[in-house]
This record gives sequence, structure tokens and C-alpha cells, in this order.
Amino acid sequence: MAHSIAILSMIPRLSYHLRMQLPNLTIFDVSPDKHDTLSKLKNVDILITDCDLFVPYIDKLPSLRWVQTTWAGVDLLASNLRDKKINYTVTRFSSNSFGLAMSEYVIAHIFNFERAQRQQYENQKHNQWQTDGKISKHRLICDLSVGILGLGNIGKTIAQKLKIFGATVWGITRTPLKEKLDYLDEHRTIECLSEVLTNCDYIVNVLPSTNNTMGLLNGNVLRDCKNRGSVLINIGRGTIIKEVDLLNALQQQWILGAILDVFEEEPLPKESELWTLPQVTISPHISGVTRAQDVARFFNENYQKFVKGEKLPNTVNVKEGY
Repeated sequence: MAHSIAILSMIPRLSYHLRMQLPNLTIFDVSPDKHDTLSKLKNVDILITDCDLFVPYIDKLPSLRWVQTTWAGVDLLASNLRDKKINYTVTRFSSNSFGLAMSEYVIAHIFNFERAQRQQYENQKHNQWQTDGKISKHRLICDLSVGILGLGNIGKTIAQKLKIFGATVWGITRTPLKEKLDYLDEHRTIECLSEVLTNCDYIVNVLPSTNNTMGLLNGNVLRDCKNRGSVLINIGRGTIIKEVDLLNALQQQWILGAILDVFEEEPLPKESELWTLPQVTISPHISGVTRAQDVARFFNENYQKFVKGEKLPNTVNVKEGY
């Protein structure tokens, strides 16, 4: 059976890479900015799409059988699907590329923070040869305990890479693990969050935004980091902690720094105090960027299962939000 496959995405050259992977299929682009977008999607049975672009059409495409999103986090889409009756499957993009990219992000920022790289850049600007403080008296990753909140594909990859550098790795999940992971030194469920915060030098949040995770670090939760002087790295979702509570944790020095790629509101408003704090590093939600070639490869693998009638991996659970 010939499938009608459309792309509704802002990712450059996605159709090119998909055609390279699946040269015998008819794949076409649909512009999200045209007045006839809906009519072009009406008869599509497979759609590859960015979550935000798909939201206006979630209950308007009667022929749709499968939606492959280009995003790893699908909380936006899941929240809009929750009250809708749909007859199609939604799968989220989950690729080793995300885990590798976000592992690089975490390790690079730990390295930069531990070695006062920001101060070294300032010294270079002013032709200053200085070796004081953490510039020369720094910790290695093997000296650190790192807690990872969330052990999905991304969290597991980060744990593996940190273990290569000799870190003591703690992992936390909502439910008990079904298998022993040899790159984890300690595992706890979410009820033991306080123990993880107390024992880790870095706390890396990789959790999605769900009813179970929203506000997990709100209030005075990060006070448990005080004696350790921990650093928060957030590459999951900004809903894990309110900005006012994060600022309070920094001001009270419960945490000594924050490396933030995601925020309650994005883009981060210019008036946010987070911009001005020297112990905070901000990046514009780029710790794991979706690449066209990775989406195409992932879709190809899923498509082979789809045509055989097999269960598709990474199917979105609308109720859970991921």
C-alpha cells in the first residue's frame, strides 16, 4: 500500500534526508504558513511534524494514522491531545543523538564551571596571566558525585558518559528500575530525592514536564543541597522549578550555581534576574538540537515497523505526558 507522507516542520533539509533514507516513497513538504495547509494535509495518513506546528490540526485530519514528531519532549502536544478523541498513533523522536549531544553539554559545562572558564575568558580579555582559585585548584569529574533526575534514553546516556570520566553517578526515577545499570553507583526513586540532593555535587535534571514532575524542585527543596554546595544543571523542562524559587536557592546559597538551558517562560524575558547573576550560565534551549539526518534515520526505523503492523517504540502516552 502506498502511503501519503507529509512533512510539517521548520527543520531545514528534512525532506532531503528523508528521501535519501526512503527513496521509493512519495514524501512532500507542507508549509505551515499557507492558507491551504489544512487542505493539503486532509488526505495524509503519515505526518512528520514539529509539535507546535501540529497543534492546530490535531483533530482535523480524518485520514491520519500515524504522527512522528520531531521533538523528544511532547508535553505541549500531549496537553492538547488530552481531551481529544484521536484515531492515530503519536510517536516522539528519541535518538541516541540527543543523548550524545546533551552528554557533551553536561560534561562541557561541568568542566567549565569547575575550572572557572568564565574567569579565564575575562583574564584573556585583559592580558592577565592568573592561576588563582579554581583556575588551578579545581576538581576533576572523577572527584564529583552527579545526580541525574530521569533515566530515560537521554539520562542513561549522560550517566554512561559521566562514568567514563570516573564520576560517582546517582540516578533517580519515578519507579524502581527493572534492571541493574552498571554505570550507576546509586539509584533512588523520587521519594528519596532529598538523599540525592544531599549527596551530589551536580544535579542534572532530564525529566520531562508531567503532572508528576512539575514543581518537583519548588519551594525549599534545594535547601538539601546547602551543605554540598551543589550546582543545578537543567536540560529537562523549566517547569521543574519556579524561577522565584530558583533565584531564592541561589541567593540563599543552597546551590552555588545554575546551568540553565530551559525555563518557565521561553525565550527567557530580558527583565529576568537570572541574566545578571555571575554564577548562572544561560543557553537558549540548545543542549540537544534536532538534526534532520537523525529524524530521517529514526523515522525510517519506525516506518519499517509501521508497514509490518508492529508496535511502534516511543509511542506517546497522552495521559502521562510523554
